[in-house]
Amino acid sequence: MDPLGALSVLLFAQTEADPRPSDPTGGATGLIFPILLAFLFVYFFMIRPQKREQEAKQALLSGLRKNDQVVTTGGIFGTVVNIKDDEVTLRVDDQAKVKIRFQKSAIARVIDGSAPAGRDPKKS
Repeated sequence: MDPLGALSVLLFAQTEADPRPSDPTGGATGLIFPILLAFLFVYFFMIRPQKREQEAKQALLSGLRKNDQVVTTGGIFGTVVNIKDDEVTLRVDDQAKVKIRFQKSAIARVIDGSAPAGRDPKKS
């Protein structure tokens, strides 16, 4: 092969080769879709249901009235006697007139007056 032919082959090979290596993943735009998909998954299956539960709990606590029968998070059944800003007093025994003070956030649910004391009307 003559020197001029070798030089032309070398120049041709350099012009054919792309100086930037190709990225099979698609670069930065290929990463945006999986990250966006993961964020949407976390939002719809974790953040949104938790917000709904917090709103329902807040509505329950703000709608709490005197003489409501409630169950605390510790499983104590009682009747609301007094409500202050962040405190609720429950009567847990009518005969001995036992009253216990709780934080308002300790109230788990309000029992419907038509259901027996130990049953949740939602599960009936």
